[in-house]
Order: sequence, then C-alpha cells, then structure tokens
Amino acid sequence: MNSKYQGFQQQLIQTLPAMRRYCLALTGQPDNADDLLQATVERALSRWQQYQPDTHFDRWLYRLCRNLWIDTMRREKPSDTFTEEHEQMLTVPDTADQHENLATLQRVQQRMQNLNESLRTVLYLVAVEGRSYQEAADIMDVPIGTVMSRLSRARQQLSKAL
Repeated sequence: MNSKYQGFQQQLIQTLPAMRRYCLALTGQPDNADDLLQATVERALSRWQQYQPDTHFDRWLYRLCRNLWIDTMRREKPSDTFTEEHEQMLTVPDTADQHENLATLQRVQQRMQNLNESLRTVLYLVAVEGRSYQEAADIMDVPIGTVMSRLSRARQQLSKAL
C-alpha cells in the first residue's frame, strides 16, 4: 500500500464522526444515515485517486455524500415518518430536567425534519457543525448569499414552529 492511500484512509477515518452527523442531518433517520455513510465511504475509497491533496478533504467528502443523497432521493420517494423506535430512543428520561431537555430536543429535531432539505442541510452545517458560510457554500455548491438566505429562512421557520 502506498503512503498516499494510507494518508487518504487516515483522513477518511478522522472525518467519519462528522460525516455520520451530516448523514443523519440529511436523512433524518439513523438507519438511513448509516446506509448513506457506508455508501459515501465506499465511493470515496473507490475514487480516492480523484481527490486533489491540495483541496479540503472534508468538503470533497461532504459533496460526495450530498451527491449520493440527491441520487437516492431521485430514485426513492422520501419518507418523513418518525417511527416508534426513534421516539422511544428520545423519551428515556431519568429526571424532570432530563425529560424537559429531551422533549425540547425532540421538538427541535422534528421541526428540523419538517424543513426542506436545503434549509435543513445549511442549518446543520452552520449551526451544528460550526462551518463558516463559505465552507457551507462550497460543500453545497451554491453561492454564499444563498447559504445566508437559506440559513435565515431555516431559523425563521424553526423559530415559528417552536
């Protein structure tokens, strides 16, 4: 194995936790997020030589993941159901404070899933991942003004819903 491939693998491994969160933000369901993450890793490993070392690895990987998600959405009708299994995972409080925090988190997650994909994705990238507007624009392949506009609309819709 050559050193370039090993370096690529190291970067991929370091990016996996953030990629998993990104996949979850896109899909809204842990099982689908795992499937998307696996497909992204498979595609990245099969196309590792296409990555340009002088560019941002995570942006390349986010774009790869996003394109896979778009392809999946074109093939299948999206499901906005919130299964009982997921509801049980979110409602296991021990104390009143934990219950209240969990209920708030659940409401926010449900409201975020009601946002359209572009608003949900930009909100995730900027608010959850802490990406800059420019990084989010590069990942989503849109102008920075579009990111700012979508983020503003996402925050407004989320505030109104809560």
